[in-house]
Amino acid sequence: CTSHYLDLVITFIICINVITMSLEHYSQPQSLETALKYCNYFFTSTFVIEASLKLVAFGFRRFFKDRWNQLDLAIVLLSVMGITLEEIEINASLPINPTIIRIMRVLRIARVLKLLKMATGMRALLDT
Repeated sequence: CTSHYLDLVITFIICINVITMSLEHYSQPQSLETALKYCNYFFTSTFVIEASLKLVAFGFRRFFKDRWNQLDLAIVLLSVMGITLEEIEINASLPINPTIIRIMRVLRIARVLKLLKMATGMRALLDT
């Protein structure tokens, strides 16, 4: 009940996401900052859709039996929280400690952990 094509697409998206995250740097131009912000929205939306599809396809119980799915969902929820906190800070609705925002940004790199799952899956596929 899994799709190898979906796994390949998600792997590709994660790789592109890692590249865009690596472009972020101190004193970056506003245009790059805006572009990277929208890239993050796109990637986070994609991972929300992926997690939602898996949840619907596998069902609640089966989805949460898999530790990788739990990790994926945690990363997705943290990414959504990070975006929400950044938007709250930008709109100055609430004073938010900048360290929390930085931590949320660093946690986005945890998406790379999904590649470990893909690598073990690909290895198993090639071994058969």
